[in-house]
Formats: sequence, C-alpha cells, structure tokens
Amino acid sequence: MANTQMVGAQQPQAKAKSAVILPYQYSGMGGTRTKPSLLPFTVLRQMARVPAIAAIINTRLNQVARFARRPRYEGDLGFRIGFKNPKQSMSRAAQARAFELEEFFLKTGSWGNPERKDNFNQFLRKITRDSLTLDAIAWENVFTRSGQITDMFAVDAATIELLPTSPISEIYQPTSYQAVTSGAASQIAYIQRVDGRITAEYSRQELSYLIRNPRTDIAYADFGFSELETLVEIVTGIVNGVKYNTSYFSFNSLPQGVLEVVGKYEEEDIEAFSRHWKTLTDGAQGKWTVPIMAMEEGNGFKFTPFKSSNQDMQFNEFLEFLFNLACAVYQIDPNEVGFKSWTSGNGMSQSDNTAEKMDGSKDKGFVPLMHFLSDGFNSNILDHIAPEFALYWSGLDEEEEERKAQRLKDDMEMGLTTVAEVRKQRGQEVPPKAMWMNAPANPVLIQAYMAKQQSQAQEEPQRNDQEDSKVNSDDSAEALKKSLEIDISWEGY
Repeated sequence: MANTQMVGAQQPQAKAKSAVILPYQYSGMGGTRTKPSLLPFTVLRQMARVPAIAAIINTRLNQVARFARRPRYEGDLGFRIGFKNPKQSMSRAAQARAFELEEFFLKTGSWGNPERKDNFNQFLRKITRDSLTLDAIAWENVFTRSGQITDMFAVDAATIELLPTSPISEIYQPTSYQAVTSGAASQIAYIQRVDGRITAEYSRQELSYLIRNPRTDIAYADFGFSELETLVEIVTGIVNGVKYNTSYFSFNSLPQGVLEVVGKYEEEDIEAFSRHWKTLTDGAQGKWTVPIMAMEEGNGFKFTPFKSSNQDMQFNEFLEFLFNLACAVYQIDPNEVGFKSWTSGNGMSQSDNTAEKMDGSKDKGFVPLMHFLSDGFNSNILDHIAPEFALYWSGLDEEEEERKAQRLKDDMEMGLTTVAEVRKQRGQEVPPKAMWMNAPANPVLIQAYMAKQQSQAQEEPQRNDQEDSKVNSDDSAEALKKSLEIDISWEGY
C-alpha cells in the first residue's frame, strides 16, 4: 500500500529526457541552429530555376492562388472562415466576425499599413514557392498589446535560424543563446540573420516557421527535407541533356557527311570545285562544312552521310524519363505541367479548368499541400486571435462536393428531406407562396401528400359552410333570445 501511494504521489516529469536534436549541433553563430546540408538554400533556389522544375512549381503556385478569394457559390474555389465545430450554427454576430477574419486574410492585415503590400494571393504564392523550393515557410505576425494580429509579412525562410527549443538531453545542456534585444532570452525561438548580422529576434507567436516534410533524424530535426534534395542527380541530368542538345547547334563542327568526286581529275579542278561547293553549301557560321574527296574509279558524285538521322542527338526518351521522375517526387502528373507522361492510364484533361486538371494528382500532392497551409494558418493565427474559428478551403475536394450533392438527392428521393429544408440548410429563403417546396420527392410519399392536399381542399368549403351556418344559427338564437327578453306588463290598462 505504501508503494502504491508513493507511485501515485509522484509528480509528472516537467522536462523531456530524450535528445530530439543533437546537443552539439550549433552551426550558426552565437548558439543558433542552421540546416546541416551539403545543399544550402542558395543552391536549392538555383536548382528551382531549371525550366522543368520551374514549370512544376509555377503550376502548383497557380493552383494554390485560385483559393485566395471568397467562393462565389456553393462548391466554388476559395476559402472561408467557419466554426471548428461543424455542427455549431452561425449566428449573425458569428457571421460578422467570420467576415472580418476573411477580410484580414484577404488583406494580410486588419488596417491600412503602407508597408504591407501583399494581398492573400501574393502572400500564398510567396510562402508556397519557399515551401516547394526550401521546404521552409516563414512569416511574421505583428501583435498589438491586446494580443491581436494586425499584419502578416512573408519572410525569407533562408534567413531564419532556429534556437534549441526542442528537447536536447537530460544530461548535456549547452550554452544558452544570448539575446541581442532587450527581453527574456528564453522566449526567443527564431532569429533572422542577413549578411552575417542578426536583424531580428522572434518568439514562437511572432514568427511562424513551418516545414512540410519533418523527420526524426536527430541531425535534421526541426528542419525540412526539400524535394530538390532528392532530385540533385535528376536536375543535373536535365541540365546536361538540354546543354548537350543546345551545344549541338552552337559549337558542333562535325560535318554531316563527305562528298566523293568519282573520276580522275586534275588537282586544280578539284580545288576549284571545292571552293565553289563550300560557297554554296556552308552552314550557319561556317558549321557543317562538307569535305570533298577525289576518287579515281569511274565518274560521278557520291555523298556518304555521317549520321543516319537526327535522333542521335535528341535523347527524347531520356529527358522524358527525367521529367517524369521530377514530377513523381513533387507528386504531380506530368500532363498537368505539360510534359508527356509515361503512364498508360488516362491522361489529364486539357481543359482550362483547374479543378479538372487536378483530378489525377490532387490526392497525391495538391490536397496535402493545401491542408498543410490551412493547418499552419489555423494553429499560428486563428488559434491566437479567434480560437473558435478555423480556415477551410472551399471546392478543394470535388469528389466530396459530388458526394454531398448525391446525398441530398438521395435524402430527397427517400423522403427524408424536402426542397424547403435544403434551402434552409443553405441559408436561402423559402418563399411563403411556394408550397410545392414542402412536397416530398419520393413517388410513394408524394401520392399521400397530394391525397392529403386534396382532402384538405375538399374539407375547406364544407368547413366554411359549417362556419356560415353556425354563424346564422347563432344570430337566430340571439334574436330569439332578445325577443323572449321583452318585458310584457298589463299595468296601466
């Protein structure tokens, strides 16, 4: 019993024992942490400029930017602010508050700050590009004294360094970071270093630093794993393949073939013919000059090509293979970007509708990216200023919208709901004279509904006649009552 009481009286551990990050991993100056990688952020951004990679990133940016607005109708692309509890109904005050929060995101702020130039479209494009290139997102939240966020500024994630706020070790404790600005150093979680100098210090609430691909590798904990780090050899192959094909036209001096002059001619005649031939057939900038050789057997000309076709220099299938690998790592269909896919399945739609083009790869790459962004906004912004609300993407899952429409249709056909009830659910007004909206769509129930309506229509005149006869009888009784109340007296006679 004593041991049981002792165990129950133990207090929970106030600090983790494990080392989540390397205790000695402080590659930054002054005790900060930077990403330990052979590929710095500058190299990753240079790789992102390769046309094939730029096409993938720009495609995703355009798809994400389609959601940087209010949806115009049910199922339209956009974003909305609603309660975290989907079963909670929105009052007028809650709808007004949600509208204010949507305005905050659309303007990336709650007041007209001349230093803030980004709208939500530009803001999403900036942070998404950093995420797809560096696997790191950073933006600053500017707070008022009352705890409200007034501005959102997208920050270059390559300039952010981390402080050891994750569990390090129960035994080994490194030297703590010395704050540059006034305030408690324990609250600082990130710093910004530009050109070797610390330019800003942030707490966890002031700077949002997000990664899409976390890992438990103790050397890379709290740092992301960019897709470009996997595509080093692929991007190098794409660059070399394109450079080789380009150099064929720029630097290649290999002749297309040799012209053989068959017959016995004087050397002076051969040289004169060679000069005349070169004048007529020289390629651009003197390239691909055709050499002439004299042959003594017979008479005539013979051309022997060095290349059987132009397929030798194209590497078409190899480049397609590299493009498809890059798209596979980024979880995007090559047809969506404009490349030829190696898959034998159905290709992507060539329509201009983004929702249709996302069908083949949205579950693999696009939808997880959008959920990652919405989770970041909810946990780093709305949880601080409006904890009961959350940001949702409208029209993101087209299949979900189809299922919802099918479910409403099935409910109406089974008689579980009516058109009037569906309009009320969507917040639409039900016209008082449109009695047909209350009719069930089920064939069996509609007969009972119509029979009831006809019965009520037939009973209405009878009810009116009964009420009229009742009124007339009441009037007769009242007259009779008054006549009986006449005071008849024989006095005075």
